[in-house]
This record gives sequence, C-alpha cells and structure tokens, in this order.
Amino acid sequence: MIARPPKGELDKRIAGAVFVLFWLVAIAAWIVAGVALGNTGAWQPFIVDVGIVIASIGVATPFLATVKGFGLALLFGLIAVVGFAIGDFGQILALTYFLRIAVPFFGVIIAPTFKTVNGVKVFA
Repeated sequence: MIARPPKGELDKRIAGAVFVLFWLVAIAAWIVAGVALGNTGAWQPFIVDVGIVIASIGVATPFLATVKGFGLALLFGLIAVVGFAIGDFGQILALTYFLRIAVPFFGVIIAPTFKTVNGVKVFA
C-alpha cells in the first residue's frame, strides 16, 4: 500500500520533481537566450526574465504545503510574465528592473519564511 498525503496537500516528491524540472527549464531558457537568440531586440531579455520567473517558482515549490498554494504560485508567475512582457516590449525599464528584483525575492525569501512561520505553534 502506498502512503498518500491528505487531499489538498502537496506531495514532497512532486514538489522536488517540480523544483528540478523548473530549474532545468529555466537554465534551458537562459541558454537559448544567450546562444540562439543573439541580439534580437526585446526577445532576449524577455526569455531571460521568463527564466527568472520559472526558477523562482521552482525554488518556492518545496516550501509550499498545499496544491492551492502551488496554483497561486503559478498564477503569480503568470502575472509576472505578463509584467515582464509589458516591461520588456514596452521598454519600461523601471518595471522590468523592479520585477527582476521582486520576483526572486518572493520566491527565495518569502516562501521559506511563510513555511517557517506557519510551522510555529504559539498557543498549541
């Protein structure tokens, strides 16, 4: 018999696989942006920025406890990709640089912090 997590919880094996898969996709995007695209205007930084979003979601995934949380991370990642598209193709540098700082911050700092805080029982 296989032990399965309760309904709605994100299985740690799946979270680990998503971590590895998303990092592989992000690295592939960075390689494509650096080698294959060359100097093609706004496409090169946009592909690099999409790689940043994918890598940040990959880093945050092992710290997410529920499938709903993972879905929200994917939704915010999609919003970040739209923001990067607006910033890169519209040449709004302030938006692009803000997102380049904020997206990894939320993926690398905020997700583990919430995991730690949610695990602390004060009045238990």
